[in-house]
Amino acid sequence: MSSQKPAEDAAGEIARLRAEIEALRARTEEKMAHAAREAGDTIHHEAELVAGKVRERPLAALLIAGVAGFVIGRLAR
Repeated sequence: MSSQKPAEDAAGEIARLRAEIEALRARTEEKMAHAAREAGDTIHHEAELVAGKVRERPLAALLIAGVAGFVIGRLAR
């Protein structure tokens, strides 16, 4: 009967660890979802700011995009 005691202790410990891992996984999923929402909101906000600047000065935006494309093209060679 004493040989069952360590097995029961181990089974209980495994069950406790599984519950702890599940709780950590759930908290991690919640935090990742929150971070993803915040990142999406930030990206949307920044895209709106850039779009507003492009609407204000379309020729400057076109010139900047052209220069950036030229520089990236030269660097990629």
